[in-house]
Amino acid sequence: MRKKVGFRFAVPMLLTALLATACSGGATTNTAATDTGSAETGSESGELTTLRVLVMEPGTTWNSHQDSDVMKEIAAKVGVKVEYVEADENKFNVLLAGGDLPDIVRADPIKYQKQLIEGGLIVPMDDMLAEHGKDISANIPTVVDYSKKNWSNGTDSLYFLPPQVQPKPGSTVQPITIGPTIRWDWYKEIGAPELNTMDDLLDAVEQIVAKHPTTDDGKPVYGVSMWQDWGIWPYLIPPITFTEIAGTTSDLTAASVGTSDFISVLTDESSNFWTAMDFYNAAYRRGLLDPDSLTMKNNDYMAKATSGQIVVGPATWAMGDFNAQHTEDGTGYIVVPAGKLAWTGQVNPIGWSDKSYSISKSSKNPEKAMEFLNYIYSYEGARTMYNGIEGTHWTMEDGVPKLTAETLALKAKGGAEYEASGLSLDRNIIGLGGDFVDPNDGQPINLFTSEEALEQSATVLEKDFAEHYGAKYSGQVFQKMVDEGKLDTYTTWMEGLSDEEILKSSTVPGVVLPEDRKKQEASLKELAAREAAKIILSKDDASFEKAKQTALESFKKAGAEDFTEFYNSEVQRLRSEHGL
Repeated sequence: MRKKVGFRFAVPMLLTALLATACSGGATTNTAATDTGSAETGSESGELTTLRVLVMEPGTTWNSHQDSDVMKEIAAKVGVKVEYVEADENKFNVLLAGGDLPDIVRADPIKYQKQLIEGGLIVPMDDMLAEHGKDISANIPTVVDYSKKNWSNGTDSLYFLPPQVQPKPGSTVQPITIGPTIRWDWYKEIGAPELNTMDDLLDAVEQIVAKHPTTDDGKPVYGVSMWQDWGIWPYLIPPITFTEIAGTTSDLTAASVGTSDFISVLTDESSNFWTAMDFYNAAYRRGLLDPDSLTMKNNDYMAKATSGQIVVGPATWAMGDFNAQHTEDGTGYIVVPAGKLAWTGQVNPIGWSDKSYSISKSSKNPEKAMEFLNYIYSYEGARTMYNGIEGTHWTMEDGVPKLTAETLALKAKGGAEYEASGLSLDRNIIGLGGDFVDPNDGQPINLFTSEEALEQSATVLEKDFAEHYGAKYSGQVFQKMVDEGKLDTYTTWMEGLSDEEILKSSTVPGVVLPEDRKKQEASLKELAAREAAKIILSKDDASFEKAKQTALESFKKAGAEDFTEFYNSEVQRLRSEHGL
């Protein structure tokens, strides 16, 4: 891999805008730890406690698979039934204002710790940890200490626990879930051209739409689309693989991966926002942009993707159920190599912090909630949630855990049947990252990460994709390009650093915005969304430039550059206090 020059930046907060799915995180492992808490807390009476979990994520699949093998095992081991309460950002804030919350709240502590803690909406876990959180204490002590110091609103108590704690990169690249996600059979049909720029991507999309203007059932096919109920997400995330610029604890600032010098997303013309403006406007002027793009919600977008009406999207999980409905013929969407970066996941000693779990004061069963959280951080619990039940989905052979042939075949078939098993159903609710090694057997928690498993469990679509590039499984396509120096990853900048240096660089606290800056941020994001619509719908170069200059002036007048200066000063202060 190529080495990246620049200041080291704290990667744990690198992509708080991401929802479920994309990266893996990490923590320091206590190799003497054993599963103690969660496996002993099943319901002897057979009666289950329902735990409701508030998630800022509409359209999850969790609640629809309550009868899966994994859910049944959680019920048997912990005595709970876990149900999601889904909310978009507006509903989430309304629920917080009301104060009567579900048992567990999944939220970003950087943004919400003050409101949740000062408002008395969540409870400290310290007293419950000794009795009901032994695996948490043993397996992720670095996270516990970090959370007390940085996510306690100055109280030095434990309120938040992030999922996907991951100490080191894995030895393989799993199927990538974020990046240009294109209808593979159509892309291969036009020769799978290289996508070095977003203009290249649009050229490929245009060729595909010309060949396939409608779906098999006559619905119009759109080259590009997006949704509008996730703030300015559509303008920040899709360009990352081309720009190598990512945000942190604010949508208004971003830095090159592995660095700590932040630019203004709204006023720096090299940012993802302006890269996206060029892309979407070009798509509009070529007739490739879905006309509903500027008014559509995520659920509507997903429905169109399920119908096969969108050529390229930002992630595999954003393409609805199309792949699940076409498992036999291998037709479907897959992330393809593009730009400069492969989204292979991160090394996060403090996990996916923006999806951290807390226990609400409203919960009638806080101890049971603590037992459940302990289970997801136990080796037994995490392995079950990734791989299923020992003796059914995997077995121990000479002290080494191995997936059964039937489980590998189930994964290879994919689709609704695999999803219904509950295996790896939602990684946001698994405490340990898949590459986290279980010291009891020396193997990664997620058994699907071995080369053998990745090859044997590849779907028809993944096999066809891999074979096209001369690989055995989809992740190997990207791994070869990374090894050849053609693509960077989120961990390329870590090359040459010791484990201690990586840990230190990866645990710099994120910037916490004071209330006045939060209001400024919200106002600027609303302004950005309004201006984006005008820019994207510009009919020619002259009108685009006029709309762009108007927007730039508006952003500067509203304080975007002042905000960035404040943010950079806070980053440097935190780094200095952290010894960097």
